[in-house]
Amino acid sequence: MTAYLRPRTVAEATAALAGEPTARVLAGGTDLMNQMRLGRLRPALVVDLAGIGGLSCVRADGDTGTGEIRIGATTTMRDLLAVSATQPLPDALRDAARLLGGRQIQAVATVGGNLCNAAPSAETATPLLAHDAGAVIAGPAGSRTVPLAELFAGPGRVALAPGELLTAVCLPAPGAGDGSAYRRLDLRRSVDIAVVGASAAVRVEGGQITRARLAIGAVAPTPRRVPEAERTLAGVPLSEVDPVLDTVARLCQDAASPIDDVRASAEYRRAMVAVVVRRALSAALGRATRGRSR
Repeated sequence: MTAYLRPRTVAEATAALAGEPTARVLAGGTDLMNQMRLGRLRPALVVDLAGIGGLSCVRADGDTGTGEIRIGATTTMRDLLAVSATQPLPDALRDAARLLGGRQIQAVATVGGNLCNAAPSAETATPLLAHDAGAVIAGPAGSRTVPLAELFAGPGRVALAPGELLTAVCLPAPGAGDGSAYRRLDLRRSVDIAVVGASAAVRVEGGQITRARLAIGAVAPTPRRVPEAERTLAGVPLSEVDPVLDTVARLCQDAASPIDDVRASAEYRRAMVAVVVRRALSAALGRATRGRSR
């Protein structure tokens, strides 16, 4: 029999999680409820975060006074899409929110749940990785912030100690000359998960790329950045980008370690990495040079 708890504070939630090793957190529940219904998970306790104030929020730029965006763990995809186009929310994250399921799923699926489910194909993971996001983690010993990449321990596994809880992600607010995009290859748009996913975030100043971030998903045990490809793009004039794309695409393919499964072969995934990375990078550069676009 599974017990249910709806705490009112983060401290109450972390205490409950620390006291029951098999406890599971309920945020949106789009995955957890299915796993329980199918009998794949039988937690002794479900800790519902819906009663904790402040975990569903998008605070950006002037709201924080730090040029930072803070997104609460129970913020839904619909919440992200409702953020005004004038707010400095990365376009790659908007792209991911639009593609995660259909409208009904978007109404309940949360950023924290998507990340802590730790699927290699998690839609919000590569956009956040490409924006140097940090994971804000609360636990019995207090709060800590780590690079988001350190949260992912493997397929379905996150690096949270007993009693710890992801409460938010934080990332720098994009500014003038910044552009980003998330692109994916799937089998059925809006109702399937990515076969290959990629996010690109660039800064363009004085006609050249001064900063680049690339992240790939669904092609390795965890979503990952590709630093070698990022360094290859840094300093490249816009007029000379096209010849560099082949090298960038190859470096991203080299960083992939895909598997065969029912949706695609490893060989196909590796080949498509180059295609999806090119699409994401082209869209990001277009947004950086033409201005942000929803």
